[in-house]
Amino acid sequence: MNTLNYKLPSTNELLTARIGLITLAHTIRVLDLSKTIDQHFPASGSNCALKASTFINTLVLSQHEGGECLNDIVHIAKDKALLSCH
Repeated sequence: MNTLNYKLPSTNELLTARIGLITLAHTIRVLDLSKTIDQHFPASGSNCALKASTFINTLVLSQHEGGECLNDIVHIAKDKALLSCH
């Protein structure tokens, strides 16, 4: 069996396999989608509830990554490289 002789330099940069989420999050921000969502969904009566835009944006990002429910967001929340990109 032939193996390829590649040498890759090491790095101290934070890396992520979820790089596609950055472009989606950027698009959400550029379109000001959060503002539009919050205008069309009623505010919750509870001061502890999430804003509609936070809930929907989180769900969209999670589903884009392959998540099936909001509990799957934990993978995104633990990704230090992804969280460092605002």
